[in-house]
Amino acid sequence: MKEKLEILLKENPNTITAEVIQEALDSEDPKWWFNDLLQYGCQSWMVGQLIYYKDTHAFYDKYYNEIEDIRYQLNEDLGWDNSHIDSDLKNYYAWLSFEYVTYNIYNQLEEE
Repeated sequence: MKEKLEILLKENPNTITAEVIQEALDSEDPKWWFNDLLQYGCQSWMVGQLIYYKDTHAFYDKYYNEIEDIRYQLNEDLGWDNSHIDSDLKNYYAWLSFEYVTYNIYNQLEEE
């Protein structure tokens, strides 16, 4: 799995995908990391760079365009909107995008 992740990392520099992969590679066991994050989400504080609002806001600002693409995709695919969100939007979208990308990477690795 590490070899596949390293290839994906090189193919996707400066993206949320790269952030997810780096977190997985920094863990002792990437497969375990993916399973835990997919089960418990960013609210579990597994992702050190997404614990504090100042950090989630910086992540949101850095990846704004990519996060907007994800939000648009979710709206198109699922009819999802943000009317139900009653918390900090930047924090919410930072976590949502990180988890969404994690889910997609994990599925891609499982298919191979």
